[in-house]
Amino acid sequence: MPYKEGKKWRVKVTHQGQRYTKIKDTKAAAIEWEVQKKKELKIPEKPLPSKLDLLSFCSEYLIHAKKFNIKTYQEKSGLCKRLLQNWGKDINVCEITPRMAQQYLDKQFSARSGNAANKDRKNLKRLFNWGIELEIIYHNPVSKIEIYPHQRKPTYTPPVEDVLRLLAVTTRSERNFLDCILQTGARKSEIFHLTWDDINFKAKTIRLWNMKGKGGTMKERTLAMSDELYNSLWWHWNNRKFKRSPYVFIDDQKGPHFGKPYKSRRRFMAGLCKRAGIRSFGFHALRRFVASVLDSKNVPLKQIQIVLGHSTTAITDRYISNLQTDMKSTMNLLQIEKAHEDGERHENNKERR
Repeated sequence: MPYKEGKKWRVKVTHQGQRYTKIKDTKAAAIEWEVQKKKELKIPEKPLPSKLDLLSFCSEYLIHAKKFNIKTYQEKSGLCKRLLQNWGKDINVCEITPRMAQQYLDKQFSARSGNAANKDRKNLKRLFNWGIELEIIYHNPVSKIEIYPHQRKPTYTPPVEDVLRLLAVTTRSERNFLDCILQTGARKSEIFHLTWDDINFKAKTIRLWNMKGKGGTMKERTLAMSDELYNSLWWHWNNRKFKRSPYVFIDDQKGPHFGKPYKSRRRFMAGLCKRAGIRSFGFHALRRFVASVLDSKNVPLKQIQIVLGHSTTAITDRYISNLQTDMKSTMNLLQIEKAHEDGERHENNKERR
Protein backbone atom coordinates (compact mmCIF):
# COMPACT_ATOMS: atom_id res chain seq x y z
CA MET A 1 0.00 0.00 0.00
CA PRO A 2 1.20 3.57 -0.69
CA TYR A 3 2.57 5.73 2.11
CA LYS A 4 2.94 9.49 2.50
CA GLU A 5 6.31 11.02 1.65
CA GLY A 6 6.21 14.79 2.04
CA LYS A 7 3.26 16.03 -0.01
CA LYS A 8 3.33 13.04 -2.37
CA TRP A 9 2.70 9.29 -2.14
CA ARG A 10 5.32 6.58 -2.60
CA VAL A 11 4.34 3.05 -3.55
CA LYS A 12 6.51 -0.08 -3.77
CA VAL A 13 6.02 -3.43 -5.46
CA THR A 14 8.38 -6.32 -4.71
CA HIS A 15 8.52 -9.39 -6.95
CA GLN A 16 11.12 -12.17 -7.07
CA GLY A 17 13.63 -10.12 -5.09
CA GLN A 18 13.29 -7.05 -7.35
CA ARG A 19 11.81 -3.86 -5.93
CA TYR A 20 9.88 -1.33 -8.04
CA THR A 21 8.99 2.09 -6.65
CA LYS A 22 7.07 5.13 -7.84
CA ILE A 23 6.07 8.55 -6.45
CA LYS A 24 2.61 9.92 -7.30
CA ASP A 25 0.74 13.13 -6.45
CA THR A 26 -2.25 11.35 -4.90
CA LYS A 27 -2.90 8.14 -3.02
CA ALA A 28 -5.43 7.01 -5.61
CA ALA A 29 -2.89 7.45 -8.43
CA ALA A 30 -0.32 5.47 -6.43
CA ILE A 31 -2.81 2.64 -5.87
CA GLU A 32 -3.66 2.59 -9.57
CA TRP A 33 0.04 2.38 -10.49
CA GLU A 34 0.49 -0.47 -8.00
CA VAL A 35 -2.38 -2.41 -9.59
CA GLN A 36 -1.02 -1.88 -13.11
CA LYS A 37 2.50 -2.88 -12.08
CA LYS A 38 1.29 -6.09 -10.51
CA LYS A 39 -0.55 -6.87 -13.73
CA GLU A 40 2.63 -6.31 -15.75
CA LEU A 41 4.59 -8.57 -13.43
CA LYS A 42 1.73 -11.09 -13.40
CA ILE A 43 1.46 -11.01 -9.65
CA PRO A 44 -1.84 -12.57 -8.53
CA GLU A 45 -4.25 -9.92 -7.30
CA LYS A 46 -6.44 -10.21 -4.27
CA PRO A 47 -9.72 -11.85 -5.18
CA LEU A 48 -12.49 -9.40 -6.01
CA PRO A 49 -15.61 -9.41 -3.87
CA SER A 50 -17.96 -12.03 -5.19
CA LYS A 51 -20.91 -9.65 -5.17
CA LEU A 52 -21.25 -6.01 -4.15
CA ASP A 53 -24.26 -4.35 -5.68
CA LEU A 54 -24.30 -0.68 -6.61
CA LEU A 55 -27.05 0.14 -4.10
CA SER A 56 -25.00 -1.18 -1.17
CA PHE A 57 -21.88 0.55 -2.49
CA CYS A 58 -23.64 3.92 -2.81
CA SER A 59 -25.39 3.57 0.57
CA GLU A 60 -22.09 2.94 2.33
CA TYR A 61 -20.46 5.85 0.52
CA LEU A 62 -23.26 8.25 1.49
CA ILE A 63 -22.79 7.32 5.14
CA HIS A 64 -19.16 8.38 4.67
CA ALA A 65 -20.25 11.55 2.81
CA LYS A 66 -22.35 12.72 5.76
CA LYS A 67 -19.10 13.75 7.41
CA PHE A 68 -18.92 16.62 4.94
CA ASN A 69 -21.13 19.72 4.75
CA ILE A 70 -24.75 19.46 3.63
CA LYS A 71 -24.09 20.89 0.15
CA THR A 72 -21.39 18.29 -0.57
CA TYR A 73 -23.61 15.50 0.73
CA GLN A 74 -26.54 16.60 -1.43
CA GLU A 75 -24.27 16.73 -4.49
CA LYS A 76 -23.02 13.18 -3.89
CA SER A 77 -26.51 11.93 -3.06
CA GLY A 78 -27.81 13.33 -6.36
CA LEU A 79 -25.06 11.51 -8.25
CA CYS A 80 -25.86 8.20 -6.57
CA LYS A 81 -29.55 8.52 -7.49
CA ARG A 82 -28.65 9.10 -11.13
CA LEU A 83 -26.25 6.14 -11.15
CA LEU A 84 -28.90 3.82 -9.74
CA GLN A 85 -31.40 5.00 -12.34
CA ASN A 86 -28.85 4.55 -15.13
CA TRP A 87 -27.14 1.28 -14.18
CA GLY A 88 -29.67 -0.33 -11.84
CA LYS A 89 -29.24 -1.14 -8.16
CA ASP A 90 -28.16 -4.79 -8.64
CA ILE A 91 -25.11 -4.35 -10.87
CA ASN A 92 -21.80 -5.51 -9.38
CA VAL A 93 -19.62 -2.41 -8.92
CA CYS A 94 -16.56 -4.42 -9.96
CA GLU A 95 -18.15 -4.88 -13.40
CA ILE A 96 -18.53 -1.15 -14.13
CA THR A 97 -16.20 -0.37 -17.04
CA PRO A 98 -14.66 2.86 -18.36
CA ARG A 99 -16.98 2.58 -21.37
CA MET A 100 -20.03 2.51 -19.10
CA ALA A 101 -18.77 5.52 -17.19
CA GLN A 102 -18.07 7.38 -20.45
CA GLN A 103 -21.56 6.62 -21.75
CA TYR A 104 -23.14 7.83 -18.52
CA LEU A 105 -21.19 11.11 -18.59
CA ASP A 106 -21.91 11.62 -22.30
CA LYS A 107 -25.59 11.30 -21.45
CA GLN A 108 -25.26 13.97 -18.74
CA PHE A 109 -23.40 16.23 -21.16
CA SER A 110 -26.18 15.97 -23.75
CA ALA A 111 -29.16 16.10 -21.37
CA ARG A 112 -27.86 18.68 -18.91
CA SER A 113 -24.62 20.56 -19.62
CA GLY A 114 -20.84 20.29 -19.78
CA ASN A 115 -20.60 21.75 -16.31
CA ALA A 116 -23.04 19.15 -14.95
CA ALA A 117 -21.10 16.35 -16.65
CA ASN A 118 -17.82 17.60 -15.18
CA LYS A 119 -19.34 17.83 -11.71
CA ASP A 120 -20.55 14.23 -11.99
CA ARG A 121 -17.15 13.20 -13.37
CA LYS A 122 -15.42 14.74 -10.34
CA ASN A 123 -17.77 13.09 -7.83
CA LEU A 124 -17.78 9.76 -9.68
CA LYS A 125 -13.99 9.73 -9.64
CA ARG A 126 -14.00 10.37 -5.89
CA LEU A 127 -16.59 7.64 -5.38
CA PHE A 128 -14.43 5.00 -7.07
CA ASN A 129 -11.22 6.26 -5.42
CA TRP A 130 -12.96 5.77 -2.09
CA GLY A 131 -13.79 2.21 -3.14
CA ILE A 132 -10.12 1.62 -4.07
CA GLU A 133 -8.90 2.94 -0.71
CA LEU A 134 -11.20 0.48 1.09
CA GLU A 135 -10.13 -2.30 -1.33
CA ILE A 136 -13.71 -2.79 -2.44
CA ILE A 137 -12.59 -2.38 -6.06
CA TYR A 138 -9.18 -2.30 -7.72
CA HIS A 139 -9.58 0.16 -10.56
CA ASN A 140 -11.20 3.52 -11.25
CA PRO A 141 -13.18 3.48 -14.53
CA VAL A 142 -13.27 7.29 -14.59
CA SER A 143 -9.54 7.96 -14.14
CA LYS A 144 -8.78 8.48 -17.84
CA ILE A 145 -12.00 10.20 -18.92
CA GLU A 146 -11.23 13.75 -20.02
CA ILE A 147 -12.97 16.92 -18.84
CA TYR A 148 -15.92 18.02 -20.96
CA PRO A 149 -15.98 21.44 -22.63
CA HIS A 150 -18.19 23.84 -20.76
CA GLN A 151 -18.90 27.53 -20.48
CA ARG A 152 -18.86 29.12 -17.05
CA LYS A 153 -21.79 31.31 -16.18
CA PRO A 154 -20.70 34.92 -15.58
CA THR A 155 -20.55 35.77 -11.89
CA TYR A 156 -21.74 39.09 -10.55
CA THR A 157 -19.46 41.25 -8.44
CA PRO A 158 -21.16 44.39 -7.11
CA PRO A 159 -19.56 47.76 -7.95
CA VAL A 160 -18.23 49.85 -5.09
CA GLU A 161 -21.17 52.27 -5.34
CA ASP A 162 -23.64 49.46 -4.61
CA VAL A 163 -21.58 48.23 -1.65
CA LEU A 164 -21.59 51.75 -0.24
CA ARG A 165 -25.36 52.03 -0.68
CA LEU A 166 -25.78 48.64 0.98
CA LEU A 167 -23.74 49.66 4.00
CA ALA A 168 -25.57 52.98 4.26
CA VAL A 169 -28.88 51.24 5.10
CA THR A 170 -27.57 48.78 7.69
CA THR A 171 -28.18 48.86 11.41
CA ARG A 172 -25.13 48.68 13.66
CA SER A 173 -25.43 44.93 14.25
CA GLU A 174 -26.03 44.27 10.53
CA ARG A 175 -22.99 46.37 9.71
CA ASN A 176 -20.87 44.40 12.17
CA PHE A 177 -21.87 41.18 10.43
CA LEU A 178 -21.00 42.55 6.98
CA ASP A 179 -17.71 43.98 8.24
CA CYS A 180 -16.61 40.46 9.12
CA ILE A 181 -16.98 39.51 5.45
CA LEU A 182 -15.73 42.75 3.91
CA GLN A 183 -12.65 42.94 6.14
CA THR A 184 -11.67 39.26 5.87
CA GLY A 185 -13.16 37.88 2.63
CA ALA A 186 -14.63 35.06 4.73
CA ARG A 187 -17.20 32.53 3.60
CA LYS A 188 -20.62 32.98 5.22
CA SER A 189 -20.25 29.62 6.99
CA GLU A 190 -17.01 30.84 8.55
CA ILE A 191 -18.84 33.85 10.00
CA PHE A 192 -21.76 31.71 11.20
CA HIS A 193 -19.31 29.44 13.08
CA LEU A 194 -17.34 32.35 14.55
CA THR A 195 -17.01 32.22 18.35
CA TRP A 196 -15.62 34.72 20.82
CA ASP A 197 -12.69 32.35 21.40
CA ASP A 198 -11.75 33.04 17.78
CA ILE A 199 -11.48 36.78 18.46
CA ASN A 200 -8.27 37.96 20.09
CA PHE A 201 -8.77 41.64 20.89
CA LYS A 202 -5.35 41.94 22.50
CA ALA A 203 -3.48 40.60 19.47
CA LYS A 204 -6.07 42.07 17.08
CA THR A 205 -6.52 38.77 15.21
CA ILE A 206 -9.51 36.74 14.02
CA ARG A 207 -9.51 32.98 13.47
CA LEU A 208 -11.72 31.48 10.77
CA TRP A 209 -12.70 27.81 10.41
CA ASN A 210 -13.90 25.87 7.36
CA MET A 211 -14.34 22.25 6.31
CA LYS A 212 -11.91 22.46 3.39
CA GLY A 213 -9.34 20.19 5.03
CA LYS A 214 -8.69 16.71 3.68
CA GLY A 215 -11.56 14.37 4.40
CA GLY A 216 -13.78 17.26 5.47
CA THR A 217 -11.73 18.04 8.58
CA MET A 218 -11.89 21.54 10.03
CA LYS A 219 -9.17 23.85 8.81
CA GLU A 220 -8.25 27.19 10.37
CA ARG A 221 -6.56 30.39 9.31
CA THR A 222 -5.77 33.44 11.41
CA LEU A 223 -5.89 36.95 9.98
CA ALA A 224 -4.97 40.33 11.43
CA MET A 225 -7.97 42.54 12.17
CA SER A 226 -8.19 45.96 10.57
CA ASP A 227 -9.04 48.88 12.86
CA GLU A 228 -12.50 48.96 11.32
CA LEU A 229 -13.17 45.30 12.06
CA TYR A 230 -11.71 45.62 15.56
CA ASN A 231 -14.07 48.51 16.36
CA SER A 232 -17.07 46.63 14.96
CA LEU A 233 -16.40 43.47 16.97
CA TRP A 234 -15.52 45.39 20.14
CA TRP A 235 -18.86 47.22 19.93
CA HIS A 236 -20.60 43.90 19.25
CA TRP A 237 -18.95 42.30 22.29
CA ASN A 238 -19.98 45.11 24.62
CA ASN A 239 -23.56 45.22 23.30
CA ARG A 240 -24.26 41.50 22.83
CA LYS A 241 -27.67 40.29 23.99
CA PHE A 242 -26.74 36.68 24.68
CA LYS A 243 -23.94 36.94 27.23
CA ARG A 244 -23.57 33.20 27.75
CA SER A 245 -23.43 32.16 24.11
CA PRO A 246 -19.94 31.39 22.74
CA TYR A 247 -21.04 32.44 19.23
CA VAL A 248 -20.53 35.95 17.90
CA PHE A 249 -23.66 36.27 15.77
CA ILE A 250 -26.93 35.01 17.26
CA ASP A 251 -30.45 35.04 15.84
CA ASP A 252 -32.36 37.57 17.97
CA GLN A 253 -35.63 37.40 16.04
CA LYS A 254 -38.56 35.58 17.66
CA GLY A 255 -38.92 32.13 16.18
CA PRO A 256 -37.62 28.53 16.41
CA HIS A 257 -33.98 29.67 16.02
CA PHE A 258 -34.09 32.45 18.63
CA GLY A 259 -30.91 32.51 20.71
CA LYS A 260 -29.08 30.12 18.37
CA PRO A 261 -26.19 30.88 15.98
CA TYR A 262 -27.17 31.66 12.41
CA LYS A 263 -27.05 28.87 9.85
CA SER A 264 -28.23 30.54 6.66
CA ARG A 265 -29.81 34.05 6.93
CA ARG A 266 -31.46 33.38 3.58
CA ARG A 267 -33.37 36.64 3.24
CA PHE A 268 -30.77 38.87 4.87
CA MET A 269 -28.90 40.05 1.75
CA ALA A 270 -32.02 40.21 -0.42
CA GLY A 271 -33.70 42.43 2.17
CA LEU A 272 -30.71 44.76 2.47
CA CYS A 273 -30.38 45.09 -1.31
CA LYS A 274 -34.08 45.88 -1.61
CA ARG A 275 -33.77 48.44 1.17
CA ALA A 276 -30.80 50.03 -0.61
CA GLY A 277 -32.53 49.97 -4.01
CA ILE A 278 -29.74 48.04 -5.74
CA ARG A 279 -29.44 44.82 -7.73
CA SER A 280 -29.78 41.81 -5.44
CA PHE A 281 -26.66 39.76 -4.66
CA GLY A 282 -25.56 37.32 -1.99
CA PHE A 283 -22.81 36.81 0.56
CA HIS A 284 -20.46 35.19 -1.94
CA ALA A 285 -20.61 38.29 -4.14
CA LEU A 286 -19.11 40.25 -1.23
CA ARG A 287 -16.32 37.68 -1.05
CA ARG A 288 -15.65 38.24 -4.76
CA PHE A 289 -15.76 41.99 -4.12
CA VAL A 290 -13.01 41.64 -1.48
CA ALA A 291 -10.90 39.60 -3.92
CA SER A 292 -11.33 42.25 -6.59
CA VAL A 293 -10.26 44.99 -4.16
CA LEU A 294 -7.10 43.14 -3.21
CA ASP A 295 -6.34 42.37 -6.84
CA SER A 296 -6.87 46.01 -7.82
CA LYS A 297 -4.28 47.06 -5.25
CA ASN A 298 -1.72 44.63 -6.73
CA VAL A 299 -1.67 42.44 -3.62
CA PRO A 300 0.45 39.32 -4.37
CA LEU A 301 -1.56 36.26 -5.37
CA LYS A 302 -0.16 34.23 -2.46
CA GLN A 303 -1.43 36.78 0.07
CA ILE A 304 -4.88 36.85 -1.57
CA GLN A 305 -4.90 33.04 -1.33
CA ILE A 306 -4.22 33.23 2.41
CA VAL A 307 -6.96 35.82 2.95
CA LEU A 308 -9.57 33.85 1.01
CA GLY A 309 -8.53 30.52 2.50
CA HIS A 310 -7.95 28.74 -0.82
CA SER A 311 -5.86 25.56 -0.79
CA THR A 312 -3.76 26.60 -3.81
CA THR A 313 -2.88 29.76 -5.72
CA ALA A 314 -4.29 28.11 -8.85
CA ILE A 315 -7.78 28.27 -7.33
CA THR A 316 -7.24 31.91 -6.36
CA ASP A 317 -5.97 32.77 -9.83
CA ARG A 318 -9.03 31.18 -11.45
CA TYR A 319 -11.25 32.88 -8.89
CA ILE A 320 -9.85 36.34 -9.64
CA SER A 321 -9.83 35.83 -13.41
CA ASN A 322 -13.64 35.47 -13.33
CA LEU A 323 -14.19 38.77 -11.53
CA GLN A 324 -15.25 42.03 -13.08
CA THR A 325 -12.21 44.30 -13.15
CA ASP A 326 -13.59 47.47 -14.72
CA MET A 327 -13.41 49.47 -11.48
CA LYS A 328 -9.92 48.68 -10.25
CA SER A 329 -8.93 52.31 -9.79
CA THR A 330 -11.79 53.09 -7.40
CA MET A 331 -12.13 50.00 -5.23
CA ASN A 332 -10.66 50.36 -1.76
CA LEU A 333 -12.05 48.88 1.40
CA LEU A 334 -10.82 51.81 3.47
CA GLN A 335 -12.76 54.17 1.21
CA ILE A 336 -15.91 52.22 2.03
CA GLU A 337 -15.68 53.21 5.69
CA LYS A 338 -14.78 56.81 4.81
CA ALA A 339 -17.65 57.11 2.35
CA HIS A 340 -20.05 55.58 4.87
CA GLU A 341 -18.97 58.10 7.53
CA ASP A 342 -19.24 60.97 5.03
CA GLY A 343 -22.76 59.87 4.15
CA GLU A 344 -23.81 59.77 7.81
CA ARG A 345 -22.25 63.22 8.38
CA HIS A 346 -24.15 64.57 5.39
CA GLU A 347 -27.44 63.16 6.70
CA ASN A 348 -26.81 64.62 10.16
CA ASN A 349 -26.10 68.05 8.67
CA LYS A 350 -29.37 67.88 6.70
CA GLU A 351 -31.30 67.09 9.90
CA ARG A 352 -29.73 70.07 11.72
CA ARG A 353 -30.78 72.38 8.92
